Amino acid sequence: MDINEIVGETKRSMKFPTKSAIYVWGYNQSGQTGREGKDGHLRIPKQLPPELFGCPAGANARWLDIACGREHTAAVASDGSLFTWGANEFGQLGDGTEEGRKYPKKVKQLETEFVKSVSCGAHCTAAIAEPRQNDGTILSRLWVWGQNQGSNYPRLFCGAFSPNTIIHQVSCGAVHVVALSEDGLLQAWGYNEYGQLGRGFTCEGLQGARVINAYAKFLDEAPELVKITQVSCGEYHTAAISEKGEV
Repeated sequence: MDINEIVGETKRSMKFPTKSAIYVWGYNQSGQTGREGKDGHLRIPKQLPPELFGCPAGANARWLDIACGREHTAAVASDGSLFTWGANEFGQLGDGTEEGRKYPKKVKQLETEFVKSVSCGAHCTAAIAEPRQNDGTILSRLWVWGQNQGSNYPRLFCGAFSPNTIIHQVSCGAVHVVALSEDGLLQAWGYNEYGQLGRGFTCEGLQGARVINAYAKFLDEAPELVKITQVSCGEYHTAAISEKGEV
């Protein structure tokens, strides 16, 4: 399967590198920087060798996406494989265990999928992928796992969207997740103690998925429905860009 067929028409004019590398640095208590040593910190960016990902020395390796959680890391290779490493006490590595790992390993449960992007929350992970064996009827779907996601294996998640909804983007906060559909709709789930789910109120406890159906330009104006094109989650807040370029 050609990479340009996966990323879509809008990106076909982009030039993808024939080779790229992953650099990591910082805190390493759980091995999230991919080093098996006991060093707690890496103060300068260091490249992870291709051998860690099963690539022979000198082989071309390209990376499409990378994301960091509180103490785990996930990266998407150009062949659609997803690798995870680091802390795993909530199953955020997607290997069915709660055992941490200080080296990258492919997520086997997604080997039949071509992963396009990934996002990490504090202790959870979400990815957008489509089947490798695909007649064109199944497009980008959402997979979730880890804390509050119902599984320590990747599982398909529709939430408040219909099963055939095409997922354009996903972003994870500390304890909430927001998914954006190709039609410009957002759904959010998780914790809402600071109003990060966009429901107009705060509440305690885990909240199920619900579509955000109203956006107010100003606090004293009536909310209206707008089409969203991009979303990003902070630890306890969320931001989005509308079709008109409004934040």
